[in-house]
Amino acid sequence: MPESPVQNRLKHLGLVALVVLVILAARLWHLQIMRGETYEALSQGNRVRVIPVPAPRGKILDRNGVPLATSRMAFSVSIVPQDVTDMDNTIARLAPVLGMSPESIKEKLAAPRRPFDPVRLKTDVDPSVVTAIGEQRTDLPGVVIEEIPVRRYVYGDFASHLIGFIREIDSSELKTYKDKGYRPGDLIGKVGIERTFEEYLRGVDGGEQVEVNSLSQPIKVLGSLAPVPGDDVVLTIDQRVQAAAERALSEELDELSKSPKTSEAKAGAVVAMDPRTGEILAMVSKPSFDPNMFVGELSKEELAFLSSTPSPQPNRVTSHTYPPGSAFKIITAIAALERHKVTLDDTFVCTGRDPQSGKACWTVEHGRGHGKEDLLAGIANSCNIVFYELGRRVGIDDLAMYARMFGFGRPTGIDLFPGDASGLVPDRAWKRMNFKGYDQMWYPTETLDVAIGQGALLVTPLQLANAYATVAANGVMHVPMVARAILAPDGKVIREFTPEVASTVNVSQESLDILKQGLAKVVTEGTAAAAFKGFPIPTAGKTGTAQNPSGASHGWFAGFAPIDNPEIVVVVLVEHGTGGSLAAAPVARKVMEAYFGLDRSADATSSTPGGGAAAGEAGGPAE
Repeated sequence: MPESPVQNRLKHLGLVALVVLVILAARLWHLQIMRGETYEALSQGNRVRVIPVPAPRGKILDRNGVPLATSRMAFSVSIVPQDVTDMDNTIARLAPVLGMSPESIKEKLAAPRRPFDPVRLKTDVDPSVVTAIGEQRTDLPGVVIEEIPVRRYVYGDFASHLIGFIREIDSSELKTYKDKGYRPGDLIGKVGIERTFEEYLRGVDGGEQVEVNSLSQPIKVLGSLAPVPGDDVVLTIDQRVQAAAERALSEELDELSKSPKTSEAKAGAVVAMDPRTGEILAMVSKPSFDPNMFVGELSKEELAFLSSTPSPQPNRVTSHTYPPGSAFKIITAIAALERHKVTLDDTFVCTGRDPQSGKACWTVEHGRGHGKEDLLAGIANSCNIVFYELGRRVGIDDLAMYARMFGFGRPTGIDLFPGDASGLVPDRAWKRMNFKGYDQMWYPTETLDVAIGQGALLVTPLQLANAYATVAANGVMHVPMVARAILAPDGKVIREFTPEVASTVNVSQESLDILKQGLAKVVTEGTAAAAFKGFPIPTAGKTGTAQNPSGASHGWFAGFAPIDNPEIVVVVLVEHGTGGSLAAAPVARKVMEAYFGLDRSADATSSTPGGGAAAGEAGGPAE
């Protein structure tokens, strides 16, 4: 029978309904099966948050377990962009409260990160900021206050260049560390120990799964994973010796800056090491900075300070190079002794000027010379005339060879980010390579300059300390080391660092013994005698005055004690200090006093600037 119009309509309606059901089923299958996990995550994201819990960074300790860097809890202001209903209004409200510009907030928000991850805007905010944000909570949906561990540098600028600081990871570092779990906003060591041992100090972040309301305020903790604190790093430095070196150099710079003659003396360095192991006992660079300033946002005043002159940022012990002046004369003496160009019976006559070149001895400004003297007296009095002649006898090729043998012209190998400078040992090959198109001839006067530590010769204070440590250790050169061990949070030793011999120099014990005799005379009757007057430990050392084209001469002292069985080497540099006996030797004495536990309260020489007798007083000449 033919279908009625009603049946025909019902049939078409059924087909339409079937098609709609098929479409709805397909859509539900797509949403629940194909995109189910995605939409479930978004749904959960509206109600549940996974809040990262940063791990406390491992401690940095001195060799005796004294904490130098620890962690403390501080407030942090973050924002979850997906929860913000009016971003422009939120930024406008937050900027004045946080003391940030709207542009800087937008810059932080623009960094790529995972959905619903909080964007940390400012760390270590004042409680008053927390209160101010809390009062506007209903108008600031998506703004989160966290309490997180931040770095605490216990003694402020103490050993700041050695310890370093941490800061938010940058784009280039993210590329380097992308496979190690770092994300935008994470903190990372930038320099020093903080960067060198980043993988140990960092720890493993935890997290909390919390239910939140419409304002992103936590309602209930659904689950948590505790963070794992970072490992501790035990350094080789001694807090007591480091403190003495910091104080002595600061006091010396303060005193020198008051005199018109030494008013430029505003920067310097001290390094003390154990010649038996290569362990660094103290490392000071002045001016210094307080790494605590990097915990939060840098103020305008702090930025200006970091950009001031002389700059507080570089580690002058490892990264700056200087002409060593007379402190380098140990190399000239060793080369002459080993090449049989001088004996203890040889004599020299200093009239104030070299008879062949006309170059002056440092005494010429006093209108005199040293007169007749032998090698030991030449070392003790730091006579340029003696060393001009030795340099002439040895020649630049052997001078450069022995300089490199004692570690000059290359990094020491110290494991401290970003490493140390190579310095420069000039010779004929160096001049040919670097003076293309210019006069490439090596002149005799250039050899004389190198023989007294001048000319193009450049060293770091650490290199000089390593060279003197090699002399003190009878030719054994160690790689300088700054860490002794890595400790797990429970105190278990997970890594130990042992001394490493870099080389044994091919120098006779006889030559080393003669050199030590001369260095001992420097302290007892030579250029450092005034500074070390009454010092009870037999000490060997050398002062240095290094001319430079940018102002007054630099002052050096390098020495070790006790002479027979050296335990400590100390090198002091005072930029623009004019002379080593005046500016540097008194600082070295104070460092040694701290190491040996001596009390100078009754010493009559303690009343003069720097803690030592004034240069030129009875007890020895100045240089």
